[in-house]
Amino acid sequence: MIAVDLAFVPPGHDARSVVVFDVLRMTTTACVLLDGGLEVLTVVADPDAARREAVATSALLLGERQGVALPGFDGGNSPLEVQRLDLPRRRAVLCTTNGSFAVEAAGAAEQVLLGAVVNAAAVAEALLASPAGDVLLLCAGTQGAVSLDDVVGAACVLAELRARSDDLAMTDACMLALGLLDGPAGVPALVERAAHARLLRDIGFGADVDFAARRNLLGVVPARVATEPARFAPWRGGATER
Repeated sequence: MIAVDLAFVPPGHDARSVVVFDVLRMTTTACVLLDGGLEVLTVVADPDAARREAVATSALLLGERQGVALPGFDGGNSPLEVQRLDLPRRRAVLCTTNGSFAVEAAGAAEQVLLGAVVNAAAVAEALLASPAGDVLLLCAGTQGAVSLDDVVGAACVLAELRARSDDLAMTDACMLALGLLDGPAGVPALVERAAHARLLRDIGFGADVDFAARRNLLGVVPARVATEPARFAPWRGGATER
């Protein structure tokens, strides 16, 4: 039996496995980076610490505040823009407004995965392949408030879990999220309704919103492989700390 809970904003609670969602856009961008051949992605919340980490590891420096790339960084937090970078066998540091802080909030978990709409099925498969235990789906939110896009991403993973296993115990929070998918609006329309989607469109990143709403587009699951700082690599049957 796998007990599954959902936290609409950090910090959530202690769980053996935590899946962090920042659909618009950190966890979506992380999926694209690793799918594109990036070797290791380090997630850091503080911009100055991110700069130091990038210098120390000769990594690409990516990040944003309020949706806009930080000064002096190699790029922002756009899943489409990072596709243009030379990624194979490289490292990158990612520092964002909301998602990076959610990753830090999950620091005590034994396993931390990054989830999104684009990799929902792959995340479900990774969770079911891990030893049975409790799972927390942790939505990053937007500056402490619930963010619809993150809840939709969590709902997509819950739907994939439910389709694959009868051995689940889901909380009422999970059922509330799943209820979004039972309505007439599809996933793209739901993501479009998020306040953060409107912000991104207003500052010229509407194509990122469309991309982030493409369900099960990618088969990669970013899994934490080291802590302090949190480093992620593609899940390969387990997230062994190293």
